[in-house]
Amino acid sequence: MEAGGALRPLALVLLALSAVEGLAALQSVPPEDPASPVHPRKFGSPGGIGESRGWYLWQSFDAGKWTAEVRREEGGEPFTVRVLPWLTSYRHLAYPGYPDELRPGERVNLFFNPEGAVKKAYLVHFQDELGQMKGHGHSWKVEEAAGRAFKARGFAGEKPLGATADFELDAAAVCWRGGKIVTGPSLAKDDQLYLSWCAEGAKRVVKLLADAASLDAIKAEAEKRMRERTAREGLMGFVEGETQLLIFPTTWAQASALKAGQKVRVQATDAAYQATGTPVEATVVSRKNIGAYGSGCTEVVVKDAPADVLRGWTGGKVVRIFAVSP
Repeated sequence: MEAGGALRPLALVLLALSAVEGLAALQSVPPEDPASPVHPRKFGSPGGIGESRGWYLWQSFDAGKWTAEVRREEGGEPFTVRVLPWLTSYRHLAYPGYPDELRPGERVNLFFNPEGAVKKAYLVHFQDELGQMKGHGHSWKVEEAAGRAFKARGFAGEKPLGATADFELDAAAVCWRGGKIVTGPSLAKDDQLYLSWCAEGAKRVVKLLADAASLDAIKAEAEKRMRERTAREGLMGFVEGETQLLIFPTTWAQASALKAGQKVRVQATDAAYQATGTPVEATVVSRKNIGAYGSGCTEVVVKDAPADVLRGWTGGKVVRIFAVSP
């Protein structure tokens, strides 16, 4: 089929509709369809994904349906959003963060894309407060401290941001000082902190607390955990033909470890995107990340896989890809 051939029926439909109806039709394309605004290939391009964003409080994640319940930080009723299996994410200063690791009530910066009249239909990206503040040169500065309770204010360098907020250090909080986990940290006025906290009723309860000297250690620990999880659960992607896989942008960093000549195992997934059925083995020929900054999808050309099996997995079916050997 010539380039763009698959899109011609959609184009004819759009020409027959008004501008408003045409937009609605385009937005109703299934997310795994190449014509969809949230297809994995649209990730990694500046300004392409995440039409609305803001600070939200995570409520829960349904791993069977891949939906999440969230609500605005400033209040309002919780609502349900579909979590794309190829969303990008950043948590504890590492890529990716997994939605099933987020705590109930955790403050998270969420990015959404619409579906028709639903403005926040798809969750396409999230990052935690730790990464957001570090990335923007922000931190919290303690103004008052009494035991596990303290007041702090956000700062950009020496410039104050917003009002003072009340926090309470959770009894099981993970606290870092000088690159090491410590117990019973003492808080003092003017301490510069990085936090991860959850709303528990009216309280902001800190689950992770760190000084600037510990951020590299937190990142290294998170990256190790993600490598282990990737090895255990595989990389998610699509089969695009008899010789090409498309690894989702979620694990762009981990996909960069694949090398020519390496064996991989490809396996179908169930409704919850967990590996199931009989896997097939293939050999990597080449790997190329197609994101503008290296954070988009990864095209992997393979050989030696049974062509009939790979053909059966095309058409937007999610697969898991496991590295077998270096």
